[in-house]
Amino acid sequence: MDNKMAIIGIDTLFGSCQNLDEFAQKVYQGIQINAELEDFEIDAFYFKIPPHDLENLDPQQLLLLKVSDRALKNANLKFIKKIALVTLSSQNNEQTKRFITDKLAKLWKVNFLSYSENCLINALEKAQILLADPEIDLVVVSAIDIINNKGAGAIVLKQYENAKENDVPIYAVINSVQDFWEQTEIEIGYLEIAGIENKGKIQKIIQSYRGKNSRLNCAISHNLSEIASLIKTALCLARRYIPATSNWLRSQKLEILQDSPFYIANESRPWFLATGQTKRTAAINTLADDGSFKQIILSEDITQKHRSNSYLQQSSPYLFAIAGNNQTDLEAQLDTLEQKLKNNTSLTVIASQTFAIFQQFSQATYTLAIVAPDPEKLSQEIGRSRQGLKQAFAKGKPWKSPLGSYFTPKPLGDRGAIAFIYPGAFNSYLGMGKDLFYLFPSLYDRCNRLSSHPGEFLRERQLYPRSLQQLSKRELEDLETQLMETPLAMLETGTGFAVLFTQIMREYFRIKPQAAFGYSMGESTMMYALDVWSNTDYGSHFIHSSELFRTRLTGSQKAVLDYWGLSPHHSNKDLWTSYVLMTSATTVREYLKKVNQVYLTHINTPTEVVIAGDPQQCRQVIEAINCDYFPSPSNFILHCEAMASEYPEFVRLNSVPISHQPEIAFYSSASYAPVLSIVKRFPIT
Repeated sequence: MDNKMAIIGIDTLFGSCQNLDEFAQKVYQGIQINAELEDFEIDAFYFKIPPHDLENLDPQQLLLLKVSDRALKNANLKFIKKIALVTLSSQNNEQTKRFITDKLAKLWKVNFLSYSENCLINALEKAQILLADPEIDLVVVSAIDIINNKGAGAIVLKQYENAKENDVPIYAVINSVQDFWEQTEIEIGYLEIAGIENKGKIQKIIQSYRGKNSRLNCAISHNLSEIASLIKTALCLARRYIPATSNWLRSQKLEILQDSPFYIANESRPWFLATGQTKRTAAINTLADDGSFKQIILSEDITQKHRSNSYLQQSSPYLFAIAGNNQTDLEAQLDTLEQKLKNNTSLTVIASQTFAIFQQFSQATYTLAIVAPDPEKLSQEIGRSRQGLKQAFAKGKPWKSPLGSYFTPKPLGDRGAIAFIYPGAFNSYLGMGKDLFYLFPSLYDRCNRLSSHPGEFLRERQLYPRSLQQLSKRELEDLETQLMETPLAMLETGTGFAVLFTQIMREYFRIKPQAAFGYSMGESTMMYALDVWSNTDYGSHFIHSSELFRTRLTGSQKAVLDYWGLSPHHSNKDLWTSYVLMTSATTVREYLKKVNQVYLTHINTPTEVVIAGDPQQCRQVIEAINCDYFPSPSNFILHCEAMASEYPEFVRLNSVPISHQPEIAFYSSASYAPVLSIVKRFPIT
């Protein structure tokens, strides 16, 4: 296949998933669709099927008709004259083809051609031939899951160059359909094995990839349905994530994986590009009708600017925002919400309807937020909200429920200013931000502006470990410890995700801060997050090349050896430790006068501080104060006289050219005052 094809429309009806959104949700959650297709509805009036004909039609005909029509609706169709339909089912006959194309032609008012094939490979090859005809605008490939009878799926294909020229939204690009042994040098990031149950054949496929990719560089999964595999892979490319590996493949414990480039993804995870890659690429390995191995190569379309995702809208818990100018208004809105619940149990629909009304009254004086995971809980929260409103207005105090519903009778509104607070380092953990990129697709673009190598900067291999089997609790704990003991990883991931959370607050939730407060590492993080500094490449290169976070403040901790006058060869075992104390800074300062190698490094709250220094002297201070305490998770030299020698290096680290001056007041925890000197020191570039 020479010409590329764009997948511009998709629909599914598998198992309990009645539409594409539900199917996509199951794929991301890693839930296998094992049940047979539940009963599905067919709108006889819409399709103009007489009642007496409906009873005599084969369910496969109706299923193919429904998914084909919805896939066409899913595509952004403009000026279409002729469409070809290629069907795959156990009932591939002239009557089935004629029935479906006749109904679709009348609905869409275009000419339809019909064809049938007995496997996905043949259908895609037929589609490529058909699209070479300039008179055919689209090809719909519609397939029944013949192996498992779990449902059906359909895709709409258009010649890739034509789709780009017409600015059509594209899920994925089918680059080629080829013999499996004609593997190219393209490095794939995800492999789907489709329609193959035989373990020996699966091992043969895996074995062929030896030496073609770097170790643990490609995720792998398995699906018995070819059309489901194709749609799943297209969704993963469009939404830029690696899906969770199928339970079946995980249960096989294939020893041959040990020498392959593949890894098992126990949960769906972000899909970052490796250095040198320009787009995400996947492969589907399956069988042709003659039993030969075939391979479908797909990639994302990097020209796509907008990548919509309704996962958050479809997911529990749901938010119901209600606005009003007084208590009566709010209670009336609660009545309306309660009535909607009686008429419709879909919380996705009710939440969308409620939000549409809220937007019309978003300037109202009061807002009530109700949170609920299911219809029963929503009914309970509505009842609690009625009582909560009465109490709040009567007492003048906020009300909140255990589930998170909230109301305040004294909203800040336009009277209050908003400040973003940026904490210190060493808050990262395994799995951090795993779902953010899926929920908020523009974060990938923000990452690309932040760093030339986003995956490396965010330490994706440390945050989302790769393995050949499901990691045990002990293994995960060991990896968590390794992450904590890698200061550069903690610094970069902490900065990176602070930038991403800021993007979410500003661009998605439209929250614009008037001030920012930086605490410890947060002082530099807020500069990146709020676009004062545009790119982390300089800082990242600096901390990786400087001894600051390698041997001076961590590792052998030479800074404290120098400060205390110890030998450079002195062991750093039991040299330095830190503790969190539940007491005031004033109390600690009094006791620090009695020791010479303990420092007050952090004042977290009026009753929580951190001390660090010589382990024995730290314990003396704790015993003397007699307060609650616990060891700090990090033992780095920070915020004290012992690191004063490193000041020039910190100046170099933070000497970053300013790219933007936002109308935001920046505050530093060093002085609890506005940062006034930034613009004076560094010119705008």
